[in-house]
Amino acid sequence: MVGIANALDLTDRFLPRLKSKNLKPDLLPFHPYSAAQIKSIITTRLKSLLPEGSQQTSAPFIHPAAIELCSRKVASQTGDLRKAFEICRRALDLIEAETKEKHENEAREKMLQMTPSRKPLGETTNCASPTKGGSRSVAQIATSSLKALTAETAPRASIGHLNKVTQAAFSNGTNQRLKALNLQQKAALCALVALENRNRMARANSGLSTTPSKSATLAPTVKILFDTYTILCTRDSVLHPLSSSEFREVVGSLETLGLVSPVEGKAGSFIAQTPSK
Repeated sequence: MVGIANALDLTDRFLPRLKSKNLKPDLLPFHPYSAAQIKSIITTRLKSLLPEGSQQTSAPFIHPAAIELCSRKVASQTGDLRKAFEICRRALDLIEAETKEKHENEAREKMLQMTPSRKPLGETTNCASPTKGGSRSVAQIATSSLKALTAETAPRASIGHLNKVTQAAFSNGTNQRLKALNLQQKAALCALVALENRNRMARANSGLSTTPSKSATLAPTVKILFDTYTILCTRDSVLHPLSSSEFREVVGSLETLGLVSPVEGKAGSFIAQTPSK
Protein backbone atom coordinates (compact mmCIF):
# COMPACT_ATOMS: atom_id res chain seq x y z
CA MET A 1 0.00 0.00 0.00
CA VAL A 2 1.35 3.40 -1.02
CA GLY A 3 -0.05 6.67 0.31
CA ILE A 4 0.85 10.16 -0.89
CA ALA A 5 -0.08 13.27 1.09
CA ASN A 6 1.07 16.80 1.82
CA ALA A 7 0.71 16.21 5.58
CA LEU A 8 3.00 14.22 7.86
CA ASP A 9 0.09 12.99 9.98
CA LEU A 10 -1.58 10.92 7.25
CA THR A 11 -0.99 7.65 9.10
CA ASP A 12 -2.36 9.09 12.36
CA ARG A 13 -5.55 10.36 10.77
CA PHE A 14 -6.45 7.61 8.33
CA LEU A 15 -4.55 4.51 9.37
CA PRO A 16 -4.85 4.26 13.19
CA ARG A 17 -5.14 0.47 13.09
CA LEU A 18 -1.58 0.10 11.86
CA LYS A 19 -0.14 0.93 15.26
CA SER A 20 -2.59 -1.36 17.03
CA LYS A 21 -1.24 -4.21 14.89
CA ASN A 22 2.35 -3.07 15.48
CA LEU A 23 2.76 -2.12 11.83
CA LYS A 24 4.73 1.04 11.24
CA PRO A 25 4.82 2.36 7.67
CA ASP A 26 8.01 3.56 6.04
CA LEU A 27 7.84 7.32 5.52
CA LEU A 28 9.63 9.02 2.66
CA PRO A 29 9.35 12.80 3.20
CA PHE A 30 9.85 15.14 0.26
CA HIS A 31 11.34 18.39 1.47
CA PRO A 32 10.47 21.78 -0.08
CA TYR A 33 12.47 22.82 -3.12
CA SER A 34 15.40 25.16 -2.60
CA ALA A 35 15.93 28.34 -4.60
CA ALA A 36 18.68 26.71 -6.67
CA GLN A 37 16.48 23.72 -7.51
CA ILE A 38 13.52 25.90 -8.51
CA LYS A 39 15.75 28.07 -10.69
CA SER A 40 17.29 25.04 -12.39
CA ILE A 41 13.90 23.44 -13.13
CA ILE A 42 12.35 26.62 -14.54
CA THR A 43 15.42 27.37 -16.66
CA THR A 44 15.50 23.83 -18.04
CA ARG A 45 11.81 23.91 -18.90
CA LEU A 46 12.13 27.24 -20.71
CA LYS A 47 15.26 26.21 -22.62
CA SER A 48 13.41 23.15 -23.89
CA LEU A 49 11.20 25.56 -25.88
CA LEU A 50 14.14 26.79 -27.96
CA PRO A 51 14.44 25.31 -31.46
CA GLU A 52 17.15 22.78 -32.17
CA GLY A 53 20.44 24.33 -33.11
CA SER A 54 19.67 27.61 -31.37
CA GLN A 55 22.70 29.66 -30.37
CA GLN A 56 20.88 31.32 -27.47
CA THR A 57 22.32 30.29 -24.11
CA SER A 58 19.83 32.01 -21.79
CA ALA A 59 16.24 30.94 -21.18
CA PRO A 60 13.55 32.49 -23.40
CA PHE A 61 10.40 34.36 -22.33
CA ILE A 62 11.65 35.15 -18.78
CA HIS A 63 14.79 37.11 -17.93
CA PRO A 64 17.36 35.16 -15.85
CA ALA A 65 17.24 37.80 -13.10
CA ALA A 66 13.45 37.42 -12.95
CA ILE A 67 13.83 33.64 -12.66
CA GLU A 68 16.25 34.17 -9.79
CA LEU A 69 13.78 36.48 -8.05
CA CYS A 70 10.91 34.03 -8.48
CA SER A 71 13.01 31.14 -7.17
CA ARG A 72 14.11 32.99 -4.06
CA LYS A 73 10.62 34.29 -3.32
CA VAL A 74 8.98 30.87 -3.59
CA ALA A 75 11.76 29.11 -1.66
CA SER A 76 11.47 31.59 1.22
CA GLN A 77 7.69 31.21 1.38
CA THR A 78 6.61 27.64 0.66
CA GLY A 79 9.17 25.91 -1.55
CA ASP A 80 6.27 24.68 -3.69
CA LEU A 81 7.28 24.21 -7.32
CA ARG A 82 3.65 24.52 -8.42
CA LYS A 83 3.58 28.03 -6.94
CA ALA A 84 6.69 28.93 -8.93
CA PHE A 85 5.09 27.69 -12.16
CA GLU A 86 1.94 29.67 -11.39
CA ILE A 87 3.95 32.86 -10.85
CA CYS A 88 5.81 32.32 -14.12
CA ARG A 89 2.55 31.73 -15.97
CA ARG A 90 1.02 34.94 -14.63
CA ALA A 91 4.17 36.88 -15.51
CA LEU A 92 4.00 35.52 -19.05
CA ASP A 93 0.35 36.58 -19.24
CA LEU A 94 1.43 40.12 -18.36
CA ILE A 95 4.17 40.29 -20.98
CA GLU A 96 1.83 38.72 -23.55
CA ALA A 97 -0.84 41.38 -22.95
CA GLU A 98 1.76 44.15 -23.16
CA THR A 99 3.20 42.73 -26.38
CA LYS A 100 -0.24 42.48 -28.01
CA GLU A 101 -1.04 46.05 -27.06
CA LYS A 102 2.30 47.27 -28.40
CA HIS A 103 1.85 45.51 -31.76
CA GLU A 104 -1.72 46.78 -32.09
CA ASN A 105 -0.55 50.36 -31.49
CA GLU A 106 2.20 49.92 -34.07
CA ALA A 107 -0.35 48.53 -36.54
CA ARG A 108 -2.58 51.57 -36.02
CA GLU A 109 0.37 53.85 -36.67
CA LYS A 110 1.08 52.03 -39.91
CA MET A 111 -2.56 52.31 -40.95
CA LEU A 112 -2.55 56.04 -40.31
CA GLN A 113 0.57 56.45 -42.41
CA MET A 114 -0.92 54.36 -45.24
CA THR A 115 -4.31 56.13 -45.18
CA PRO A 116 -4.63 58.90 -47.85
CA SER A 117 -5.95 62.35 -47.02
CA ARG A 118 -9.58 62.13 -46.00
CA LYS A 119 -12.37 63.59 -48.10
CA PRO A 120 -14.98 65.97 -46.66
CA LEU A 121 -17.64 64.28 -44.57
CA GLY A 122 -20.35 65.24 -47.03
CA GLU A 123 -18.81 63.10 -49.76
CA THR A 124 -18.57 59.98 -47.58
CA THR A 125 -21.45 57.69 -48.42
CA ASN A 126 -20.93 55.14 -45.65
CA CYS A 127 -18.85 56.02 -42.61
CA ALA A 128 -19.19 52.60 -40.99
CA SER A 129 -17.57 50.60 -43.77
CA PRO A 130 -14.12 52.26 -43.78
CA THR A 131 -13.92 52.06 -40.01
CA LYS A 132 -14.84 48.40 -40.02
CA GLY A 133 -12.41 47.60 -42.78
CA GLY A 134 -9.69 49.59 -41.05
CA SER A 135 -10.16 47.72 -37.78
CA ARG A 136 -9.85 44.41 -39.59
CA SER A 137 -6.67 45.59 -41.26
CA VAL A 138 -5.20 46.66 -37.92
CA ALA A 139 -5.99 43.25 -36.46
CA GLN A 140 -4.46 41.50 -39.45
CA ILE A 141 -1.28 43.55 -39.29
CA ALA A 142 -0.94 42.98 -35.54
CA THR A 143 -1.57 39.25 -35.92
CA SER A 144 1.01 38.86 -38.67
CA SER A 145 3.64 40.73 -36.66
CA LEU A 146 2.91 38.59 -33.59
CA LYS A 147 3.23 35.40 -35.63
CA ALA A 148 6.68 36.52 -36.71
CA LEU A 149 7.92 36.32 -33.12
CA THR A 150 9.87 33.23 -32.09
CA ALA A 151 11.15 31.86 -28.80
CA GLU A 152 14.42 33.68 -29.48
CA THR A 153 12.94 37.04 -30.50
CA ALA A 154 9.90 37.22 -28.20
CA PRO A 155 10.15 39.76 -25.35
CA ARG A 156 10.96 38.38 -21.93
CA ALA A 157 9.27 38.99 -18.61
CA SER A 158 11.42 41.27 -16.49
CA ILE A 159 11.94 41.70 -12.76
CA GLY A 160 9.17 44.30 -12.80
CA HIS A 161 6.65 41.75 -14.05
CA LEU A 162 7.74 39.20 -11.45
CA ASN A 163 7.55 41.82 -8.72
CA LYS A 164 3.93 42.58 -9.59
CA VAL A 165 2.97 38.92 -9.56
CA THR A 166 4.86 37.94 -6.40
CA GLN A 167 3.55 40.97 -4.54
CA ALA A 168 0.01 39.88 -5.32
CA ALA A 169 0.74 36.21 -4.60
CA PHE A 170 2.51 36.77 -1.28
CA SER A 171 0.80 39.96 -0.11
CA ASN A 172 -0.50 38.11 2.94
CA GLY A 173 2.21 35.48 3.13
CA THR A 174 2.32 34.87 6.88
CA ASN A 175 -1.41 34.22 7.22
CA GLN A 176 -1.38 32.00 4.14
CA ARG A 177 1.51 29.97 5.52
CA LEU A 178 -0.23 29.54 8.88
CA LYS A 179 -3.46 28.41 7.22
CA ALA A 180 -1.58 25.89 5.08
CA LEU A 181 0.07 24.16 8.07
CA ASN A 182 -0.89 20.58 8.88
CA LEU A 183 -1.98 19.43 12.34
CA GLN A 184 1.48 18.40 13.52
CA GLN A 185 3.04 21.70 12.45
CA LYS A 186 0.29 23.63 14.24
CA ALA A 187 0.79 21.47 17.32
CA ALA A 188 4.52 22.23 17.32
CA LEU A 189 3.84 25.96 17.09
CA CYS A 190 1.25 25.75 19.88
CA ALA A 191 3.78 23.93 22.05
CA LEU A 192 6.34 26.66 21.38
CA VAL A 193 3.85 29.40 22.27
CA ALA A 194 2.76 27.56 25.43
CA LEU A 195 6.36 27.04 26.49
CA GLU A 196 7.24 30.69 25.88
CA ASN A 197 4.20 31.86 27.86
CA ARG A 198 5.08 29.55 30.75
CA ASN A 199 8.68 30.77 30.82
CA ARG A 200 7.57 34.39 30.62
CA MET A 201 5.16 33.94 33.53
CA ALA A 202 7.84 32.18 35.58
CA ARG A 203 10.28 35.03 35.02
CA ALA A 204 7.62 37.59 35.90
CA ASN A 205 6.70 35.78 39.14
CA SER A 206 10.34 35.50 40.15
CA GLY A 207 10.89 39.20 39.49
CA LEU A 208 13.61 38.58 36.92
CA SER A 209 13.85 40.84 33.89
CA THR A 210 15.71 40.01 30.72
CA THR A 211 17.25 42.49 28.37
CA PRO A 212 16.63 42.11 24.61
CA SER A 213 20.23 40.97 24.14
CA LYS A 214 19.70 38.08 26.54
CA SER A 215 16.25 37.07 25.38
CA ALA A 216 17.66 34.97 22.56
CA THR A 217 19.53 32.72 25.03
CA LEU A 218 16.21 31.88 26.71
CA ALA A 219 14.90 30.15 23.60
CA PRO A 220 14.06 26.48 24.27
CA THR A 221 16.04 23.63 22.79
CA VAL A 222 14.43 21.22 20.38
CA LYS A 223 14.42 18.54 23.09
CA ILE A 224 12.58 20.77 25.57
CA LEU A 225 10.13 21.77 22.87
CA PHE A 226 9.57 18.12 21.96
CA ASP A 227 8.91 17.22 25.62
CA THR A 228 6.37 20.03 25.91
CA TYR A 229 4.73 18.98 22.65
CA THR A 230 4.48 15.36 23.83
CA ILE A 231 2.98 16.37 27.19
CA LEU A 232 0.34 18.56 25.54
CA CYS A 233 -0.64 15.89 22.99
CA THR A 234 -0.83 13.17 25.66
CA ARG A 235 -2.71 15.32 28.16
CA ASP A 236 -5.41 16.47 25.75
CA SER A 237 -5.57 13.15 23.83
CA VAL A 238 -6.33 15.06 20.65
CA LEU A 239 -3.30 14.17 18.54
CA HIS A 240 -0.92 11.25 18.67
CA PRO A 241 2.60 12.62 19.27
CA LEU A 242 5.31 12.05 16.70
CA SER A 243 8.65 10.45 17.38
CA SER A 244 11.67 12.62 18.11
CA SER A 245 13.07 12.32 14.58
CA GLU A 246 9.69 13.08 12.99
CA PHE A 247 9.26 16.08 15.27
CA ARG A 248 12.63 17.44 14.19
CA GLU A 249 11.45 17.20 10.58
CA VAL A 250 8.34 19.20 11.51
CA VAL A 251 10.49 21.86 13.18
CA GLY A 252 12.71 21.92 10.10
CA SER A 253 9.69 22.49 7.86
CA LEU A 254 8.58 25.39 10.10
CA GLU A 255 12.06 26.86 9.79
CA THR A 256 11.88 26.51 6.00
CA LEU A 257 8.57 28.37 6.00
CA GLY A 258 10.15 31.18 8.02
CA LEU A 259 7.84 30.71 11.02
CA VAL A 260 10.65 29.86 13.45
CA SER A 261 14.36 30.58 13.40
CA PRO A 262 17.31 28.76 14.99
CA VAL A 263 19.43 30.47 17.65
CA GLU A 264 22.89 29.26 18.56
CA GLY A 265 23.65 29.00 22.27
CA LYS A 266 25.82 27.18 24.77
CA ALA A 267 23.34 24.32 25.00
CA GLY A 268 23.27 23.82 21.26
CA SER A 269 20.71 24.72 18.64
CA PHE A 270 17.65 26.61 19.83
CA ILE A 271 14.33 27.28 18.15
CA ALA A 272 12.80 30.69 18.65
CA GLN A 273 9.97 32.58 17.08
CA THR A 274 10.78 35.22 14.50
CA PRO A 275 10.38 38.87 15.60
CA SER A 276 7.32 39.26 13.35
CA LYS A 277 5.49 36.65 15.42
